[in-house]
Amino acid sequence: MRSSKRSAVTLALAALAPGLNGCAEIAGLEDRQVIPLIVIAQNQAKPRAIALDEEAIYWTNGRSDGAQGSSTGGALRRQIKDDWEVVDLLAPSSEVPGAIALDATHIYWSSTDAAFEGECVSADGDDRDKLWKLPKAAPVPAAGGELLWGSCGAAEAIALSADNVYSARPNADRITWVPKRGGTRKDLTEAGGEPRGVATDGPLVYWTDPAENTLSVIDTSSDALEEELLSNLTDPGLLVLDEANLYWLTGDNVMRYARSGAAGDVEVPLLEDGLPSPPTGIATYGDYLYITVKEAGSVYRLRKGGAAGAPEVIAANQGGPTGIAADGTGVYWTNSVSGQIVRFSDE
Repeated sequence: MRSSKRSAVTLALAALAPGLNGCAEIAGLEDRQVIPLIVIAQNQAKPRAIALDEEAIYWTNGRSDGAQGSSTGGALRRQIKDDWEVVDLLAPSSEVPGAIALDATHIYWSSTDAAFEGECVSADGDDRDKLWKLPKAAPVPAAGGELLWGSCGAAEAIALSADNVYSARPNADRITWVPKRGGTRKDLTEAGGEPRGVATDGPLVYWTDPAENTLSVIDTSSDALEEELLSNLTDPGLLVLDEANLYWLTGDNVMRYARSGAAGDVEVPLLEDGLPSPPTGIATYGDYLYITVKEAGSVYRLRKGGAAGAPEVIAANQGGPTGIAADGTGVYWTNSVSGQIVRFSDE
């Protein structure tokens, strides 16, 4: 939902058009400008993951900056859509936020304590790697969130169901889930595994494992064991889903697999010639997938259906595009090198 500030902000954005590499376009004879590509936040310190709800953009910073005082950690930040103010949700600390996910009422994120040196557990028994939650309505900056688990092995991807938080922890060789309300965590241990992407729909949890080159699923509402849906994959990475399909990144492509797949079905590549360098982030919205390629400095859009083809470049010359998210208001991503949060919209 757009706020009532839209018209004022649109005029303000139009004033910035000369600094946007010629991205502004005059919309007829109206006294406004359509700006498909705009930097909505600057001077961020290694921004990483990003998530959206109807009103705001949330992201994690991997390093401290001036706004964080003497903190040795990173930052968890929020910006209301069509507003300029960037809000720190947490007080300065040594925690470095990583992955992030949202539901209607809370923010969930992983972190690693930058104060640790070499060990996973401190002399006082504190854990290095953690998963947190914080009410969106909490007064900020909060001293911290509610700790859901602490362990050794950071969550590099997070997926939410109605009741649980699922984490892919490649350095811990496991998928971990914990109730949103808190409680005992459960671990799915994979000897020699390295789960990288995770996605969920109700009780079904899917994950990719580039060490085993597999795509797997488990029904957490039953005592069923995990099922290996596909094997002999090539470097499967971050994973998203919609009602019909699973989509994941590889070292140079994007793959699709029907969730109703029968025995003998295989993954389908969506790109004919592949990407120029390894993709970094993936998001889904409507008929499209959105992909960031950090090394190439490019952000792509491609249709989910149909035969393999060439992706559409929606942004080039970006400063290290990394995390990405999309909804009806646009496509948003973090530029981890140039320290920017960027929005694209062609509507």
